[in-house]
Amino acid sequence: MRKSIFGLSLLALALIAAACGGGSLEGEEVLVFGAPATDGPDGQAIQMVFDMFTEETGIIATYVGSENFESEVQVQLESGDVPDIIYWPQPGGVVDAAERGLIVPLEDLGIDIDAYKAAYSPYLVSLGTVDGVVYGGANAVNLKSIVWYQPAEFEKRGYVVPETWDEMIALADQIVADGMNPFCFGMYSNGATGWLATDWMEDVMLRTGGGTDTYDQWVNHEIPFNDPVVKNAAEYLSQIMHTPDYVVGGTDAIVSTFFGNAQDPMFERDADGNPGCLMHRQASFIVGFWPEEAQAGAGTETTVFPFPVIDPSLPKAALGGGDMFAATNDRDATAALFEYLLLDDEAWTPVATNEGGHGSTRISANVNFDTSLYELEITRVLAETINAALSENAFRFDASDLMPVEIGQGAFWSEMTELASNGPGYIDTALDNIENAWP
Repeated sequence: MRKSIFGLSLLALALIAAACGGGSLEGEEVLVFGAPATDGPDGQAIQMVFDMFTEETGIIATYVGSENFESEVQVQLESGDVPDIIYWPQPGGVVDAAERGLIVPLEDLGIDIDAYKAAYSPYLVSLGTVDGVVYGGANAVNLKSIVWYQPAEFEKRGYVVPETWDEMIALADQIVADGMNPFCFGMYSNGATGWLATDWMEDVMLRTGGGTDTYDQWVNHEIPFNDPVVKNAAEYLSQIMHTPDYVVGGTDAIVSTFFGNAQDPMFERDADGNPGCLMHRQASFIVGFWPEEAQAGAGTETTVFPFPVIDPSLPKAALGGGDMFAATNDRDATAALFEYLLLDDEAWTPVATNEGGHGSTRISANVNFDTSLYELEITRVLAETINAALSENAFRFDASDLMPVEIGQGAFWSEMTELASNGPGYIDTALDNIENAWP
């Protein structure tokens, strides 16, 4: 039998008390809204966890995901017609909602704040904290500072895995000379189109200037968006997007290709046996979007190398993303699900073990979670990499997800899309427009 999901928590005692008083929570409903699509691998994994919670508590938990989450959640918040819990892929959204008084502190939910801080890194906890009050609960994390490739294809052609940016560019030029495209790159994502380009810039920012220090200044607007160090990062991005034959389908395809399908050419072969691309810089979660037949080879047939070093004098840093959730009310049923997701060790186990074959590659943000439980070796390696970076304060969350929504979910995304379409001559205009949009 599965152990009690709550143990002896204060919240469990409250639930028992409610039941003894005739006010059982059985049959109450909790609605959760987030970005992972309802019918996608992550959405299915989330709902499976919710179903397990429902089985044990009688509280009916339902997950609804949307590819247009960023725009839809703002409509919900402004109208007051909100779900009980919101899964933000952008901690900046949590901060914004907290400052507007639209979500409740974890303390009001009866969450043991000390237990939360013991299970999650200080950095992640800080992302959901406003004026010393914790509003957001860390959930999933992913690693973005990686480039996917196929070792067999490299070996066949005598290609060497690049360790520096210059080596990667030299390799890309060789691939073009050999009649192939080095990179898969697609940034269409409905209302979130553009975030793939911001990811590239963020990785460059961590590896240039003052590294993590400059990155933090950029996120907090302590340096302007049109600062020379930011322009330098945009120029690195432009080199990838605008060098002829670097990207499958050319520049036009970058803007029009859905990010979840961008890697597909890597798994396809032309009449000469050549793949459509040899490298794909994308986060660890992308495995869930691969063709089903390719997923089994994650970590072996298709694996990763670290995003290349640009300035060797800087410490190695890891860029990542993930989900942070927050509650819009302090109902007992809402609090019960929130605590379960945040502090129960068993909540993540069926996700890690791929119970039911959902295919999700979500990684728990809880540093105490047993990484040996992950079904795929590549997921275990990535999880351990993230935990190591967090312990060394070398992990940084996606900058666009931390910036004010007007920037991170607005001008930064849209101007990078315009940059992709208009070419390197648009860099100054793009950065000026983003700077002028800062609230």
